[in-house]
Amino acid sequence: MKILAISKTPKVRPRRIALFPGAFRPPHRAHYATVDNLASRTDIDEVVVIITNRSRHVPGTTKALDTDIAEKIWAIYLQARPKVRVEVAPHSAVKHAISYFERVNPGDQLLFCAGEDVLDRGRGRFSKINTLSRKFVIPAHVITSPVPPLSGGATAVRSCLAAGGTGFENFKKALPDHLSPGQCNEVWQICLHGMQDMQSYACKRIRSIFKKQAIGNIENISHESTDPDAIHCVRLSSGETLFVKYANDTVKAAKLGNPLSLKPRGRLYAERRALKWLSHYNNCNVAVPQIVYFENKVKTLVLSELLPGKRFLNDDLRRGIFDPLLAWKIGEFLASCHQCSQTVPSFWGDIQADQQHWENLLELRTLAMQSKTFSAIINQNLNKLKKASQMATQAGFFHLDFSPDNIRLDNHIFGIIDFELSSSVGDPACDFGYFLGHVIFWGVVTCSEENCLQFLHTAFSSYRDRAGGLWADMSSRTIAFAGATLVQCLNKNQQSQNVQKHLLSIVSMLLAQDLNKCVDINHILFQVLSK
Repeated sequence: MKILAISKTPKVRPRRIALFPGAFRPPHRAHYATVDNLASRTDIDEVVVIITNRSRHVPGTTKALDTDIAEKIWAIYLQARPKVRVEVAPHSAVKHAISYFERVNPGDQLLFCAGEDVLDRGRGRFSKINTLSRKFVIPAHVITSPVPPLSGGATAVRSCLAAGGTGFENFKKALPDHLSPGQCNEVWQICLHGMQDMQSYACKRIRSIFKKQAIGNIENISHESTDPDAIHCVRLSSGETLFVKYANDTVKAAKLGNPLSLKPRGRLYAERRALKWLSHYNNCNVAVPQIVYFENKVKTLVLSELLPGKRFLNDDLRRGIFDPLLAWKIGEFLASCHQCSQTVPSFWGDIQADQQHWENLLELRTLAMQSKTFSAIINQNLNKLKKASQMATQAGFFHLDFSPDNIRLDNHIFGIIDFELSSSVGDPACDFGYFLGHVIFWGVVTCSEENCLQFLHTAFSSYRDRAGGLWADMSSRTIAFAGATLVQCLNKNQQSQNVQKHLLSIVSMLLAQDLNKCVDINHILFQVLSK
C-alpha cells in the first residue's frame, strides 16, 4: 500500500513594506536621505518610491518636468540600493500607495512615509490609513521622515532651472552627497533638457481623455494664450468646437495673481458648480456654456462653445460701440444674481472656503493695484475700499471676473463665460464696479464718452430697478471699484502719455468717494467723462 506524500505550500514570510509617495521633480537630498534611511533599517524588507503621474511647473517659466525626469534621476541615486524600487502612479501617488492594501499578502505590514511639512499641510491624505488597516486586516502606520525637509523643497530646486547655467551651483547643493561631480552634472542635464512646454503635456492628457471617454475625434488643439494653464480650444472632426480647462498638474497650494503661476485646482470645481447652479436658476435667459464632461481624477472640465462664431463685448467697446439694450440686460442679470442669497451653494468647498477665496480676490482688486508711482491718496483710498468692501460682504452669486472679455454677443443676445472665480460670498459693488471700470476705460480711449455715459446710465437704471434697496448701500463702493479697475486696465493696455494722465485723473476722482454715503453715480460720471 502506497502512502502518498502531501506536499505543503511553503508559507510566505510576512514582509514589512515602506511606501514613499511624492512628485520628486526632481528628487533632492532630503528625498534620497529618507529612502536611504528606510532602506538601511533591518525591520523593513522593501522600500517603494511612488512617483505621481503629474508634471510639475518650473516657477517663472511656462515649462514643466514630467514623470520620466523623476524616474531617470532615481535610477542614478539608487544604483546601490537593491532593496528599493520605483513605481509610477496612474494619477495620485498617495492613492497608489493606499492601493497597496489590496495588493499585499495577509500578514504583511505597510508603512506610509511622508515629511513633517507634508503631514502638517495635508494630514487628510493619510486620514484613511487606520480605517483601511482594520478593513483589510493589514497592519499599517503613518511614519514621519527622520530627515529634515529641504528649504523650499523641490519647488526651490526647479527655480534653479529657470536661471539657466547660473542656477547650477545652487541646484547642485540640493543633490545627495554621494553623487560624483559627473553624476551631479548628469542630473542637471536631465532636468535642463527635460523641461517641456506645459501646454504640450496638457494636450497629451486631453487627447487621452477624449479617446478614453469617446468625446470625439480630435482634429486640432489650440491655445488662447501662452499662460502655463491656458484654455485649450479643441476642434473635432465633426466640426464641433469644445473648450477644455485642465488642472491635473496644478498643486493644491497654487494661488491667484501671478500670470506665470498655475491657478488653484479648485477653480474647476467652482466653475462646474456655478454652471450647474445657473442651469437651474437663470431667470434672465443669459446663455452660458454647457458642461460636456468633468473628470475629477484628472481635474479636467470640458465645455461647449458659447454662441459659436460670435463676437465678444470687448470687440465692440474697442470700436466705440456701446449698446444701451445690452447694458440693460447686463444690469438686470447682475442684480438678479446678487439677490440670490438663499439659493446659492458654496463653490469652493464650504462657506469658509468661499469667504477666503473672496478675501484673496478682494486683495487683488484693491491693495495689489497700489503703486509707488501713484499719489499717496490713491493708495490710501484703495486701502479704504478694501476695508469698506470687507464690511459689506454678503451671500449671493458673484461672477467676480465680469469683464467685457467674458461676455459674448449675438445681436442683442449675450452669454457669459469663465466662471472660475465665482463665489457664493462677495460684494455686489465689486462685481458691478469691475465691469463698469472696463467700460469707462474704452469710453475714454475711443473718445466715445457720450455713448459710454448713456450705456452706463442704462446699466445703473436696470440694476437699481432689479436690486431695490441693495443699490443705495453699494453705490459709492461701485464707483470706487470702477476706479480700481481702471488701474488694472492701464496696466494691461499701453496708452499715450496724455490718455494715461487723463485716466489717472479719473481714477483719483472715482476713488475719492465717501464710502459711507449713497452717491449719484450718473452725476459723478457725467463730471468725470465730460471733461
